[in-house]
Amino acid sequence: MVKSKLELSVIFPVYNERHTIETVIREWRKELRRLRINFQIIICEDGSSDGTSQFLKKISSKYKLLLNQKKTRRGYGQAVIDGIKLATSEYILSVDSDGQCDPKDLSKFWQRRLEAEVLIGWRKNRADALQRKIFSQLFKLVCIILFKPPVHDPSAPFVLYRRSIIKPNLKYLKYLSEGFWWGFVGMCTKKGLKLSEEPINHRSRFNGQTVVFKLKKIPSIALRNIIGLFRLKFA
Repeated sequence: MVKSKLELSVIFPVYNERHTIETVIREWRKELRRLRINFQIIICEDGSSDGTSQFLKKISSKYKLLLNQKKTRRGYGQAVIDGIKLATSEYILSVDSDGQCDPKDLSKFWQRRLEAEVLIGWRKNRADALQRKIFSQLFKLVCIILFKPPVHDPSAPFVLYRRSIIKPNLKYLKYLSEGFWWGFVGMCTKKGLKLSEEPINHRSRFNGQTVVFKLKKIPSIALRNIIGLFRLKFA
């Protein structure tokens, strides 16, 4: 790297992405280097059962990864929180590891990093299954009633923020797991942090289908995270 000061930590929560994770890491590294950002990649792997854990250990030196791995599931939200605790850079970018987040959007975010304390993506054309989008819209209504967030897409997993702003508020991020970004945006609104948004390109998953949001699980996930939003509201 040209610069010595660590500017950006990119956090990837990972679960069962054995066949695609290297492609995701490779394309993000390429874009980060093109933008001449001094970065670190933090992988928070969450008890995968498909060989992802062993594979990440194998490639960690090649890509200079900071690995944070658990043998059992801790949940998406806790994985992100653990990544934030490990980060040492001024800025943190949190993105999903399934290929849906496009590294080419980073340039716009990085240029706007001084405009807000938290900059979140807006998936205008969301590449998810219909049932997931329907539940997301219903969940969004609850979020609007409770927090009135000033963004269109409170659950977008493409978020750039200052570490110093978020780290003191980690205790408020424990209430939602699968719906972590709803809780994150709710916390930001609750604490009066300046939020802004940027349209992003939302791609189809590299591996074809989600490993978390199976259709039969969505009602219980929605209920659990709605309860989490209420707990956050009155925390």
